[in-house]
Amino acid sequence: MSSKGRNPQKTAGGALKYRIGGIALTWILLGFMMVWIVLPLLWAVLSTFKTPIEIYKVPIRILPSRFNFGNYVKVLSDSRFPRYLMNTVMLTAVTTLLTVFVSMWAAYGFAQMRFPFHHTLLLLVLVPRLIPRISLVIPLYRTIVQLGLLNTYAALVITYTVTSIPFAVWILTDVFRSIPREIGESAFMDGANLLRLLWRIMLPIAIPGVVAVVIFTARESWNEFPFVLSFTTSAELRTLPYQLFLFRDTLGIEDWPLINTFAIITILPLLAAYFFFAKHVTSSIVRGAVKL
Repeated sequence: MSSKGRNPQKTAGGALKYRIGGIALTWILLGFMMVWIVLPLLWAVLSTFKTPIEIYKVPIRILPSRFNFGNYVKVLSDSRFPRYLMNTVMLTAVTTLLTVFVSMWAAYGFAQMRFPFHHTLLLLVLVPRLIPRISLVIPLYRTIVQLGLLNTYAALVITYTVTSIPFAVWILTDVFRSIPREIGESAFMDGANLLRLLWRIMLPIAIPGVVAVVIFTARESWNEFPFVLSFTTSAELRTLPYQLFLFRDTLGIEDWPLINTFAIITILPLLAAYFFFAKHVTSSIVRGAVKL
């Protein structure tokens, strides 16, 4: 049938139905995903106010019969908790600073300079990131033992940083690539050296990317478990994830309210930091995707 024989009202009505159907399907899928994600998290949070007996009662109740803050008091009043928290904060802060400092030099070179095998080398930087972290434990352990760094903060800082740099280089490379090269050339013509160019000019422009690197690196360092488990034996070097693992392992019958309380307290600083910097993280991802 030719286009002259079509009814414009029917065509418009059909398009409207497809659009409404698409929107409805999108909201249904989003609603299902939200329930899938939020419901377990909600159960974990509400279970922190329950007693172990309530967790195992049948039928299962989502809301506690009485909001009890005893689990939070028990976790926070543990005399060893400040030590675990301090270790986690220190390792995360040092690793994040070193990762940003090292990766910004490599990222600037890949983004603003041209040299042979440029794209091949950038791809090779990401290869260690593709290897499962657990498969690196044995070779790293032998190296750390030979260097005499076993059971030290240095071993954790080095391994955390080395495994964080590849992803940071990739993020910052796209961010630096979005900055016009004329800015750097003008700075060099005005007498600026490379350190001043990076610190005073490039980094302020690349703040969204730097914030994204800080968030992702801090998240991985904060939650890191295989390396601290393999390279430390002293209780003085334990981090929050390590203690959570030991905490669960030594309870015998699982005290899920207490375990969930410890887990929730562990991730709260990360959640607070992410929501505070969420705008910068999203901006960086979008800038890297469109490669301005």
